[in-house]
Formats: sequence, structure tokens, C-alpha cells
Amino acid sequence: MSPLDNPALPKGSLVLVTGANGFVGSHVADQFLHYGYKVRATVRDPVKHAWYVDFFEKKYGKDRFELVKAEDMSKDGAFDEAIKGVQIFVHTASIMTFDSDPKNVIPQVTAGVLNALKAAYAEPSVKRFVFTSSSSAVITSHPDVPPTVVTEDSRNEWAEKVAWSDPPHAPDHGGRVYEASKSQAEQELWKFHRENRSKRPDLVVNTVLPNLVFGRSLDPVHQGYLSSGAFIPTLWKGEVVPFMHITRPQYFVDVQDVGRLHVIGALFEKVKDQRLFGFADRFSWDKILYILRKQEPNRKFPDNFLGGEDPHEIPPRHKAEQLLKELGFPGWTSLEDCVTHNLEALRASS
Repeated sequence: MSPLDNPALPKGSLVLVTGANGFVGSHVADQFLHYGYKVRATVRDPVKHAWYVDFFEKKYGKDRFELVKAEDMSKDGAFDEAIKGVQIFVHTASIMTFDSDPKNVIPQVTAGVLNALKAAYAEPSVKRFVFTSSSSAVITSHPDVPPTVVTEDSRNEWAEKVAWSDPPHAPDHGGRVYEASKSQAEQELWKFHRENRSKRPDLVVNTVLPNLVFGRSLDPVHQGYLSSGAFIPTLWKGEVVPFMHITRPQYFVDVQDVGRLHVIGALFEKVKDQRLFGFADRFSWDKILYILRKQEPNRKFPDNFLGGEDPHEIPPRHKAEQLLKELGFPGWTSLEDCVTHNLEALRASS
């Protein structure tokens, strides 16, 4: 029997999803709708993203999905209106500027996360809070980071130290700042929850830590290919963007699995105050190119440019995979299946 036969909150409950216009956020919303929940999604510009309403209405029917305008997440009270009547709060939104100045990023990211959690604490109807953290909160794939066995308690102290170091900085310093923002924000979230959980013993908090996210777009025409979801389509077009050359071999995860992990964090009764590690398997760009050539042998693809394998071991990923199996899936979506699903969508829209 699936844990969703007896979920922590009944179908039809209202889920608030921040950053729902993003690559991950849109799939998180889609997964909750798929399992019978209603979604209230925050975006900066509801008019610009009104197509989401039409898209989800056609897929799931009327009165299941609504868009609301999001204010500055770092301001006090940013979620006071959007959270009213909500049972599940999923916070996927974050700052993705890759600004190299930590003072411009880390305090704002941390404030946004704490504002979201504090809003959940203040709204009695909210029973589950899920934060989209990142693999960056625990580890970085970098030559200066020795092979590491990541634990459920790991934090990315290396990125934090580098991010706050004095200049001069390396060209990829903005990446270190982003990683440190995820690490510090998640630590502050858990600190607040530990110190205040006695005030809301009915509120369950979980986090999801995806590594590099691949997968198909919900709607290639309206949504396009966002964030890391653009990389496989870029290679399919025969192109390589500069960011790929500095993205070292690491782990990946399919975006639908990421959405499912958020559903698990919100609806599995036994999953409480846990970190769910979204590390499906190791990848490199050369490995992806190999799959692309095998799938389309007559198409011209870029030459190999970055191989190798991530040296880190992530034992907690096996627990997350087991939870996916309990949800009814074979386990992680493989890299080959992920690339194949991308190709199917690209062929259909080309």
C-alpha cells in the first residue's frame, strides 16, 4: 500500500508553492496537482505567467490552480496574504544572480527562507513545510574539495569559507556565493525550527537537496527551457555554452523526481524533520553526449569536452530512492531515460 493511500494531509488540501514559474517550482506544482491537491502559486508577475493557469486547467480541470503575486521574499510579512488557508507550504524560490559579493546574496536568501518558515509557524492551518535546498548545501564538486562521504548532517563549510574570503576572487566566485547561501540558509532554517518547534509541535519541516536538475519542460512553447533544464536541449542543438565548461562532473537528478521528493516531504506521514537528498547518479557532459549520439546517430553533436566522475559518496541518496519506490516508482530516473524524455519533447516541439 502506498503511503499516499493514507497521506499526512487529505487530497484537496491547499499547497502554497513559491517560485512556481521556475524549472523546479513548476514541476513541484505539477506533481501536487497530479496527486489530487490544489495549488496556490506565487510569482513576481501573474500577468506574464498567466499561461500557467490555462495549462494546468486543461490538464487538471478548473479551480485547482491559482497564481498570486509575490512580494520581496526578504521583507517581513511577505507571505502573510498568500499563506492564508494553506495546509502545505513549499518554498522553492531563491536568488539565482550568482553575484560574487556574498553580502548581496546570502543575507537575502537566508531572510527569505526564514520569512517563509516564520509565516508557516504563524499560520495555524499549515501542517507541513518543505524547503527546496540544494546539493550545494552539503558539497561542491571542485578540485580543492577532497573526496568526501556526505552524511545527513553535512554542511558546505568549504563553500562558506571561500564565499566570505577576502578578494581577489576566482572567476567562479559567484558559484561559491550561491553554494554558501544554500548552506547557510538551510542551517538557519533548522536552527529556527529546533529552537521553536515546541511552539508548533504539529508543524513538520523537511528539506529537499537536489543536485544538478535535468528534465523536460512542462511547456516548451510558453515556458521554454529554464535554468539547468536548458543544457540538454543546448547540446541537442549542437551548441555548448560557457557555463558547461566550468560545470564539473557531479550528480544529477530528473526534475520529476525532484517534484516527487517534495510530495514525499509534504505527504509521507513518517517523513518528519528530514533532509531528502536528490542525487540520482553521477554524470558528465561527455556521458550525456554519448547517450545523445546513441539516440540520434545521424545528428551532429559537439565533440566531447568534459569527462570524468564525481569523487564524492552520498549515502543518504539511497534513503531518498527508497522513498521514491514507496511512492510507486522503480527508483531514480536514469540518466539515459532523462535524456530520452528530453529528446522526445524536443522532437515533438521542433
